[in-house]
Amino acid sequence: MVVSRVMNAREISIVVAEDHALVRQGLRLMLSVEPRVRWLGDCGDGHAALRLVRDLKPDVLLLDLGLPGLEGLGVMQSIAAAGLETRVLVVTARQDAASFHAALAFGANGYVLKTDDADALVSAIMTVVDGGHYVSPELATLFGHGMTGPAEGLTARESDIAARVACGLSSKQIGAELGISEHTVRKHRENIARKLGLRNAAELVAWAVRQRLPET
Repeated sequence: MVVSRVMNAREISIVVAEDHALVRQGLRLMLSVEPRVRWLGDCGDGHAALRLVRDLKPDVLLLDLGLPGLEGLGVMQSIAAAGLETRVLVVTARQDAASFHAALAFGANGYVLKTDDADALVSAIMTVVDGGHYVSPELATLFGHGMTGPAEGLTARESDIAARVACGLSSKQIGAELGISEHTVRKHRENIARKLGLRNAAELVAWAVRQRLPET
């Protein structure tokens, strides 16, 4: 386990939980060129991940799902139970729908594949730290509930908001762009999710991203 000094307040602090040392080293090298990101620490098992989050209170935890000791879902469950404010970005090789939906259900703020590039990872980190949700476009195709067609039944305002959700904007950012309150955006998002049969914000992001993908 490696821990660095306390971050500058203007930087985005991260902790990485990944059981393969080479992957941890690769992520660290990849993010070392991003000036806003401060690497606080890394570890190779779930229990150590939970300790680091509790002790260092990072802005974002990059979390693999297949950790020894305490799996990634258990780490997320413990973070939620403790009321910790760290945002969780899953970084995994798992592309199956079951893992994807389980991560969303346990409170993941983003889901990225290890095959995604550095730009996608940085974009995901920036999105989740700003209060948004990020889903890899490749993973968005796994989205269930049969919601792969156009959004029928949405109002013009709801469609505008859904389009901005697909870009990873938070409710606060959407409200600023549309000139409405954050609370109003949240109510619209709740209505969108209800109409589409979605269960949480990340599923709404997955659906919205899916709408932007080209037909295959």
